[in-house]
Amino acid sequence: MFTIRQRFALDYNSSGTMDHIVLYCPGAGTIWILKHERTEWVTVYKEPGGGVGGYDLKSTNDLAFAFDYKSSGKMDYIALYKPGTGTFWIIEHDERGDWFPVYKQGDPGSGIGGYDLKSPADRAFAFDYGHSGKCDHIVFYRPGTGTIWIIRRFHHHWKAVYHQGDPGSGIGGYDLASPQDHIFAFDYNSSGRQDYLALYRPGTGTFWILKNEQGFFSPVYRKGDPWLGIGDFNLKSSLDSAFALDYNGTGRMDHLVLYRPGSGAIFIIENRSGKFVPIYQQGAGGNGIGGFDLKSTADVTFAVDPGTRKMTSTMLYHPGTGAVFIVARA
Repeated sequence: MFTIRQRFALDYNSSGTMDHIVLYCPGAGTIWILKHERTEWVTVYKEPGGGVGGYDLKSTNDLAFAFDYKSSGKMDYIALYKPGTGTFWIIEHDERGDWFPVYKQGDPGSGIGGYDLKSPADRAFAFDYGHSGKCDHIVFYRPGTGTIWIIRRFHHHWKAVYHQGDPGSGIGGYDLASPQDHIFAFDYNSSGRQDYLALYRPGTGTFWILKNEQGFFSPVYRKGDPWLGIGDFNLKSSLDSAFALDYNGTGRMDHLVLYRPGSGAIFIIENRSGKFVPIYQQGAGGNGIGGFDLKSTADVTFAVDPGTRKMTSTMLYHPGTGAVFIVARA
């Protein structure tokens, strides 16, 4: 196995289940796609240095995520982009497993839907803006500038349904004024839809959650800046990270995972009528989770589906050492 640098889950078979994982190494052109079968993970696609679908993955800045391009409820396309260059591609695969682009701009390019992708700080992810159960919109944001756009495809054209900046005033009262800001999609009310935005600022304890009502965003949870974090996890380290997880196996990404690589700290947090409480916790100086100690500052974890048709597990790995764990609730 190559050195893992980036990762995400994918609905490779268009089954409605995110039961494959994509592992890739920006700058090297390397990408693998794996599926869990019985007791092991098997390779369904691998490319040691040529990228995928014509996108070469030769820049260390390259990033990618799964996307519902056809509004089918299936996250079976891959979006790839190169912040700072305007480069943005969306690719799909045929029955033979060959990938090809359905949208491409760059390198260099003009971005997509009016968003220029000209800053190295730009980040993007899929989002259920329309409360449809489909993550068929793309959120772009530029931390430190207040810039955030949400775009979607209308037939053959991409348009913004929300935009701020650059510079801008952020979204829902959250100013996006720090380079440390992060955003991800979250199922706040356990509806089965990732139609809320979770925003946080590591090192300050700041964590917000926003709802969308016909394009108007407002907070349902707002703490900081600064504050004491969420669910007893204080978010006081600049290394802190967070993501959504289907902890109970309900098909709903309605739990939060927060962790601090290098310290052994990781919490899984549940929303109980707007009050967030830890249901698993290992504080600083703790032992990590499932035998993975999280003692390296390079350690990474994210949600995966280990063949259960639900995103109930976390994959943890340490780049450069080959250490990979996938842990699930016992």
